[in-house]
Amino acid sequence: MGRSELLDRLHQTLRSHGRAVLTGAPGAGRSEVLDVVAATAESRGETVLRLTPAERDRTVPGAAATELLAAIPTAALAPLPGMSFRAGPGSLPALGAVPGTGLRPGSGTHPGAAAAGTARATLRTGGGRSARGTRTAGARRTAGAGTGRARGSGPLGAAPAASVPALLRRLAGEWPVLLVIDDAQWLDEESVLLLRSVLHPGAGTVPAELRLLIAERTAPGDPREPVAHALCGATPRDTIPVPPLDPASTAELLARHRLPRRLTDVVHRASGGNPARALAVARSLTATPPAELAAG
Repeated sequence: MGRSELLDRLHQTLRSHGRAVLTGAPGAGRSEVLDVVAATAESRGETVLRLTPAERDRTVPGAAATELLAAIPTAALAPLPGMSFRAGPGSLPALGAVPGTGLRPGSGTHPGAAAAGTARATLRTGGGRSARGTRTAGARRTAGAGTGRARGSGPLGAAPAASVPALLRRLAGEWPVLLVIDDAQWLDEESVLLLRSVLHPGAGTVPAELRLLIAERTAPGDPREPVAHALCGATPRDTIPVPPLDPASTAELLARHRLPRRLTDVVHRASGGNPARALAVARSLTATPPAELAAG
């Protein structure tokens, strides 16, 4: 996509600070950038946990934490000191508001019930490494939507979502982990509070081998504080806006989607360098009869 400088900056920020936040408007291409960074981490042998909440999950207490739990390897669910897995999926601890964040547990349906959300969590291990550190062929597990358990995985159904912080610490104690959260603006507040306890320096020691990459949509007038700040204490030095595509990158985008490169200039001007808008404009133009284009 011609965004080598952006990728270099993201990798450098992750190396230096252990966390990076990618911001941008809808259609800016945040998810594609996350794909590249996650693939790079996998190629280095890191375990990549990816969480993608949906808009409806914002009002479902514990939805994201439950889906993330379903993506954690079952080997990491061995009993931990002082922790019981007898609670049902979606069980949450008593949570209080976090001062200065505006986060406050709400009421609603817990994951696993009929009104559960559609968050998606995925585990990908570099080189197909299994939960025990051995190598398998392309290991990958995708969690079900709003179920609180991975398909065909018995122990996960007995583990409470409240165990996610301890499990992340345990996983990061065995090998490097990159937690990738896309569309972080849709995280429910209970999950933010749970994850904050392992990701925010102000809430305790963040595991050295646990890195965090967040993509969050930015929109003018949104009264809610950026989730990344509440989740991990992200600062401006950790935050990188997705830049608009330049004309050369727009031409490359059109070529990848088999759209005429001759439209590059008009598409770039009309889209402002937003990839989603660029594709929409280009497809609209290719569907317009040549006579109408000339007249316009």
